[in-house]
Amino acid sequence: MRNRKMGINDFFRRLFGAPSAMSVLPANDLELANAVRFGPSVMQTIRRFTRAELYRLETMRTVSGPGNTVMTEQYRPDALLFKAEQQDAGPIIQSLRAALAGQGYLVFLSEQNFGHLPDEIGILKSGDTFDILRCKGTDAINYGIDNESLVAAMKKWHADTPVEIVGAGHDWLEARFLSRPDWDAMAEKIYEFCPDAVDQGTGSVAALAAEMRETGRLYLWWD
Repeated sequence: MRNRKMGINDFFRRLFGAPSAMSVLPANDLELANAVRFGPSVMQTIRRFTRAELYRLETMRTVSGPGNTVMTEQYRPDALLFKAEQQDAGPIIQSLRAALAGQGYLVFLSEQNFGHLPDEIGILKSGDTFDILRCKGTDAINYGIDNESLVAAMKKWHADTPVEIVGAGHDWLEARFLSRPDWDAMAEKIYEFCPDAVDQGTGSVAALAAEMRETGRLYLWWD
């Protein structure tokens, strides 16, 4: 028997059978698409890669109030979510990004459960990578960093070292470096902004720099 590496099409054939978009979308899908302003063709593309239940993303995010107070507000962006097993989430995200490229949608990891429960994939109608942080309400409120402040800090870093947000939750984010920074200087900057990345993660600033150099990715979380 001839051995060969399984490609992305083989993966989805094995997962779902022969890939094909639904010619007629279910009524629930059409209603949801209308609510989040996704075109029917986009929903058909999504359905090429998952049969999981789709639901709207809703979150509570922190914002600065008067007198240095912190307030919460409900946020309902034009975004959908669905569940996927941990081993399937990466290939699905990769394929959806390719299929929706140039159409004004962002695909990202919305929840990671490390195999204990299915992960969650998000699809957001936006071309601004930092809208992923806004729609997830990502913050480090225990460190006095609300959602607006976190987005502002990431955009400031982005001006010097471009990044693409590839995943985010309430208290974590993952980004891919689009250019190579000074890894040691970046690690020092990250430790100052997110001590848990070292204190509860790599164990040292030097190890954080080495990890980023190897993966080309930035992972922040606040306990």
